[in-house]
Amino acid sequence: MDLTADKDEAVEPPAKVKSVAATIIGEFFDALEKEEGLADVAPRLRKVVLDDGIFAEPSIRAALFPDAS
Repeated sequence: MDLTADKDEAVEPPAKVKSVAATIIGEFFDALEKEEGLADVAPRLRKVVLDDGIFAEPSIRAALFPDAS
């Protein structure tokens, strides 16, 4: 069994797969963006929750009320 041949072949990294929860929350933010008056809030919440992964109340509050901080 020759293992050196396997090392020479190009191996592609695995594709990034979203979790079910991230997909559902992402769809929630998509719907939230379409609601009147929430189009500017949804992208900030998406960043805090999905991109940064922060669920702490101060971060959520700052995303909802940016002028208050």
